[in-house]
Amino acid sequence: MTNDKMSRRQFLKKTGQVAAGGSLLYAVGGSIAKPKFGFAGKEEKKAAEKKMPGVEGDVWKQYAGTKLIFMSENTPPSYAIKTRAQEFYDLTGIEIEIRQDTLSTVQEKVGIDLKGGTTSYQLNYAQDKPLSTMFADYWADYNKFIGDDTLPQDPDGYGAEVWGPNWLDTTGHFYGRDRLVALPYDNAICVAMYRQDIFEKYSKQFEAEYGYPLVYNENTTWKDIIDIANFFNRSDIKDVEYGVGFQALEGWAGQLCYQRMLFAHGRWEEWNFDDPYIGARDPGPCNWGDDQSVETLTHMKELFSVAHPESLSWNWSGVNTGYITGKIAICFNYGEFAAAVEDEANSVAAGGRTGYALDPKGESSWIVNGKQGVNATNYGIGGIAINGNLSEDMQRASFIFATYATSAAVQKSVLKDLGGTPTRMKVLNDPEVVAAMERPSTMPNALTYPPSLAGCKDPHVVPGPKIPKFNEYMQTQSIEIAKTMAGKQSPEDCAKILKKRLDQMHGV
Repeated sequence: MTNDKMSRRQFLKKTGQVAAGGSLLYAVGGSIAKPKFGFAGKEEKKAAEKKMPGVEGDVWKQYAGTKLIFMSENTPPSYAIKTRAQEFYDLTGIEIEIRQDTLSTVQEKVGIDLKGGTTSYQLNYAQDKPLSTMFADYWADYNKFIGDDTLPQDPDGYGAEVWGPNWLDTTGHFYGRDRLVALPYDNAICVAMYRQDIFEKYSKQFEAEYGYPLVYNENTTWKDIIDIANFFNRSDIKDVEYGVGFQALEGWAGQLCYQRMLFAHGRWEEWNFDDPYIGARDPGPCNWGDDQSVETLTHMKELFSVAHPESLSWNWSGVNTGYITGKIAICFNYGEFAAAVEDEANSVAAGGRTGYALDPKGESSWIVNGKQGVNATNYGIGGIAINGNLSEDMQRASFIFATYATSAAVQKSVLKDLGGTPTRMKVLNDPEVVAAMERPSTMPNALTYPPSLAGCKDPHVVPGPKIPKFNEYMQTQSIEIAKTMAGKQSPEDCAKILKKRLDQMHGV
C-alpha cells in the first residue's frame, strides 16, 4: 500500500468486515501504551514502515500496542461499540476501553481531566450542550487529521452534507467554524410516542365528548394534549393511569422539555443568535419577560396540572418506564427508547400498540408574537471528541477510533444489533433501514425516523442555546419553571426572575 489515501473499496472492506463480525466483548486493562511509531511527515512514515514487516503501509495498524479510553454517557451506540472492542483490536491493534456513566458524572470526570491538563480519557463523549459548550476549547481540532493520507480516511467524507441536517455544526462547531471538535456519533431526537391501540379503542367516545376524533398526527396541538390528558385521566378508563407524562426533572431533561413547548409557540427562543447552531460566547439580553414567554408559561401550567404527578421528577428514562408500564397514554421522548418500547417481554406498549409522530404543534390561540406554530423538536447530537492534552501520536490514534466508530458500516451494524442512533445519512437512507421504518421492523428505532427526520429540519427544529454558561442557565431555567408548574410562583414572576438572573449571568 502506498501513501495515497485508502480507497473506498479498501476502507469499506476493512470496516465492513469488522462491523459484520461477532459481538465479542473484549475486556482490556493496564495503562496507555506508547505508540509503536508516529509521523512528523511522509519520510518518517516510510522509515517506520521499513522497520515493521507485516504492517507496511497499513494506516489502521500504525498504533498497534496503544490503549485508548473513551469516556461516554450511557448511550446505545456506546454499549454496542463496547461489544466490538475485540473487532476494533483485530483491525488496528489498538485496545479500546469504553467507560460509561451518567451524563453529570461524565461531565465532572471529563472536566477535571481536560482542565487539569491530564490525559486520563483520550476520547470524550461530546454531548452538544452540557459538555461541549464548556469543553470545546480543550478538544483537538479534527481539521488537522481529516484529509491526512497517513491516517485512515472515511471515503464518504466528513463534510456537513454526509450527516443529518446541521448535525456537524451542532456537535462539532462552537462559537465559530474555525475548529471542528467532534464528529457526530449518535442522535437523540424527540418524538411523540402514543398508545395507538387505546386511541383507536376510545376514538368514538372521545369524539362524542370533545367534538373531534381521538387521533394523533402532525396537526395535534398542545391544547389538544390537555383534552387527551383529561379524557384518559378519568377513573372509568382503566387502560392507563394518566393521559400524558413529561420528562421535567431538574437539569437538562427539564430544560429540553420546557424548551419544546416554548419554541412551538411562535418559534420563541431565549436569545437571538446570529447563528443558533454555532451559538455565542456572549449571548446578550434574553427574551424572558416578553408577552409570548408569559403566555406560553401560563398554558404550560395547564398542561402540567393534568399530567402524571411524577412528571417533575422524571427524566427521559423515567418517562419511558412510565410509558412502557402503562402509567401514561402519551409521552414525548427520544427515538433511542423505541427499542425498549418495542420489547414485548417488558413493555405493555409493544407489539404494534405504539404510534410514533412529530411532537405537538403550537396552539394558534396561544401565540401572541405573530409568528407560526410549529412541531417543536429538539435533539442532542452526541459526538466523539479527542482530548487536546494528548501528544500528537495519541491524538492520531484517537482519530482512528473516531473514524471507525462513525463509519456507515459500523453505524448500521450498531443499529441492527442494539438499536443505535446513526448520524450518517448514508445509513438513514439505506434501503434496508428505510424498509425498517415501517412495521414489521427488525430495527425498532427506525420506526421513529420518519418523524425524527421531519422534526429536525426547519421550521420545527429547536437549536437550543449554545453558550459557555449553558449548565448554569440550564439549572436556573429548569428550577424556576418547575416552581411555576408546581404552582409555587406565577408565570409572570417566573419570567421576571429568569430575565433578571440570566441577564445578570451574562453581564447585561
